[in-house]
Amino acid sequence: MTEQVAQKPQEKIGIWRKMSRYSFIKHKLSTKNIVKLCKEYATDKPTLVVHSEDVNYKPYFPNGFAVTKRKEKPADMHVDLYYKELSKIPDESYEVIFCTGLLEHIPEPQGLINDFHRILKPGGKLIIGASAVFSFHECPNDFFHFTPFSFKLLFKDFSEIEMLRGSSQPFDTLSILLQRVLIQSDIFPPFRPMLELLCLILPIFDRFVIAQYDNFGHRFEDRRIDSMLPSNMHACIVK
Repeated sequence: MTEQVAQKPQEKIGIWRKMSRYSFIKHKLSTKNIVKLCKEYATDKPTLVVHSEDVNYKPYFPNGFAVTKRKEKPADMHVDLYYKELSKIPDESYEVIFCTGLLEHIPEPQGLINDFHRILKPGGKLIIGASAVFSFHECPNDFFHFTPFSFKLLFKDFSEIEMLRGSSQPFDTLSILLQRVLIQSDIFPPFRPMLELLCLILPIFDRFVIAQYDNFGHRFEDRRIDSMLPSNMHACIVK
């Protein structure tokens, strides 16, 4: 299996097709949740920033060392598609690793996690986000979407999970997913503005959600969960 997928030439499209793809909302609605994660764990400690181009991390991790597979993006280190070249980074060389939007694109995620464990100093923190309820993207390299329980399994060799939560509440997730429909689909142009307006309205309904559970048949206190429909999982894991 080859890692790289040949890029097709840019498609020439007409006015109607352009209108079927036009968006008034120019930013990704999911970005605000990554910014929230950055603000919560901001530090001036040397930080390995891995594949986190969806947010401007520099105000929060000013001493970040950026690593990415995207050759067109400025970075301190460019690596292969599946980040196997993280092996070049010395053992126990960083106190903090920040990584979002990558784990779902790795065919063997445990290998990437083992690399993070190796690179972190004892007591160091991995701040990570990965897809949960989200659209297929960057295909064919979209392999897994995660739950709190898969995170607990994958990070079992770390000493502590300091924080584990969904990145968004259910109606916020619906808003994010609706925007992904608009981003990834051709929509009959007159309907696009109405759908975009709905993207902005939906998160309001999260104010009326009283409690959420991880199973529809067992609404017990020990089955409560912070979000039963998050777009991503966010975690801070201590080595």
